[in-house]
Amino acid sequence: MSRSRVLNLDNIQQFTAINVLSDPGHIGGPVVIPNAVKVMPVFTLGDGKVVRNVLGGIVGSFTTASATVAEAIRAAIVGSASFAPFMAQIAPTVNFTRIDIQDIRQASLPVFSSTGAASPGTSTGTELPDEVALVLTLRTGGIGAQNRGRLYSMGWATTALGAGNTANTAATTALTSWSAALSAGFAAGGLQWGLMKPARAQYTGATGTVHPARTASIIPLTQGVIRDNHWDSQRRRGLK
Repeated sequence: MSRSRVLNLDNIQQFTAINVLSDPGHIGGPVVIPNAVKVMPVFTLGDGKVVRNVLGGIVGSFTTASATVAEAIRAAIVGSASFAPFMAQIAPTVNFTRIDIQDIRQASLPVFSSTGAASPGTSTGTELPDEVALVLTLRTGGIGAQNRGRLYSMGWATTALGAGNTANTAATTALTSWSAALSAGFAAGGLQWGLMKPARAQYTGATGTVHPARTASIIPLTQGVIRDNHWDSQRRRGLK
């Protein structure tokens, strides 16, 4: 004869699912950060996919966003001595297409684009898959994840491949050059490259830790560092 057991439902604790991909501190709506401008280098990959990095600029002599300012930033990047070494590792099917900028000191201001011609990669290699990236870690004067950023570069050619399927020295040196070229662009636009920190709501983490609310700010970058030569992946760039 089979046995049965009676459970007291008062002694059963309900299981609460946790979505590890959600951000409980996120505040919806337009991002507004005092003293900040979004600067977005835009690339077009060989299959036509458009990708961008969203970077932050600290307002210096910058006054108003316009196509003229966006073009000044793009022209300074392309004219920098650091630009050519970076593009020499980028596939010829990939273009540095333009610079987009948006003043985010107020909500919902327009985006302006540079007007100059696109610059194709000059590598002799073929293009690596869309999602393949090298990561530049962006450091500030603070410590902890909240004071670091990441730039996922794109468009690399097979000439950047090194032993053990890593990035070779030419590629990592090129990414450092790209960082220097971007800094030149920021300066030409009356900006300083910084790390944007949007406002966040207070929340309690899964372990019970209370994370306090944070006001919006932007802080200067002190260094761009390539922490390793392993290829990373930006999956959204590889989606069909």
